[in-house]
Amino acid sequence: MNNTKRFGVLGIAAVFFAAAGFVSWKSTQTQPMRVVAIATLVSHPALDSLLENLKTQLAAEGFRDGENIRIETRNASGQVQLATGIARELAALEPAVSVGITTPVAQAMAKVSRGPFVFAAVTDPVGAGIVKSLDVPEPLVTGAADSWPYQDQLKLIREINPNIKRVAVIFNPGDTASQFGMKQIRKYAAELGLELIDGPVGSAGEVFGVADNIASSADAIYLSSDAAAISGVAGAAKVAMRRQIPLFVGDSGTVEKGGMAAVAIGYDRLGVETGKLVARFLRGEKNLPVVSPDGKSSVVVNTKAAQMMGVQIPQSVLQRAKVFNDIKQ
Repeated sequence: MNNTKRFGVLGIAAVFFAAAGFVSWKSTQTQPMRVVAIATLVSHPALDSLLENLKTQLAAEGFRDGENIRIETRNASGQVQLATGIARELAALEPAVSVGITTPVAQAMAKVSRGPFVFAAVTDPVGAGIVKSLDVPEPLVTGAADSWPYQDQLKLIREINPNIKRVAVIFNPGDTASQFGMKQIRKYAAELGLELIDGPVGSAGEVFGVADNIASSADAIYLSSDAAAISGVAGAAKVAMRRQIPLFVGDSGTVEKGGMAAVAIGYDRLGVETGKLVARFLRGEKNLPVVSPDGKSSVVVNTKAAQMMGVQIPQSVLQRAKVFNDIKQ
């Protein structure tokens, strides 16, 4: 082969491989990013911490929003009736993984999800009908449960003030998480000799009025494990300060917002675990086990809130607690 022919063949080959490389590069660049669809019921300290840590963990696992995944987030702003519409809207995006935060949102998303689904902050996943068992993994459904350490929370009430006898409990009777929680609270309250005064609410906006109405007959206020009660912490704290009685809650973020004390499972950790599950689904794994708190909890107190509620927290509690010294607005 003479030089002219040789260079001609080489030139054609170079053009061919360059074109092939360009096509490959172009297809990579135009390939749509996989969607991670996340819906939550409401913004409050615990759920905000969960969502933030979920995203941070995804990035740590190599899945970064705007780079190789697209995170679509929706918030029902506390309106449960919007959950079904949000779930359908996100399902229409054909996400690689869907995430439902809180029981009502997870229930709505589980019904329409056609791919991997992760729930988070669901107190009783089996009772809510999202999974059949906590012990037997399902191919495309898993999540992070958030059942509170109710017995330890009520024991903390007794430890801080052994003279407390009547506790006003604020809860949403229509919330599955609260229904499960109230069964546990009633059981352990009876064992500890605590009398409960029911304070049912339907939304966060009702917390102040209901708490104010029943607090005059109570020695303490306790917020149950549902979004309505937790989101109303500012109103409950205002009542507790005015009545000079303690306000007990269930997570560290709500303690920062004015709750006096909690035994908390840690929603930041729950967010990390949720992020790990989403990342595993994105890598193509299946049959992932449900994550639960497994007794991992810690005492959290707010000394500023305690002072404003006229409560002296014992040193035995302070020595083992995470302490906040201010109320976060």
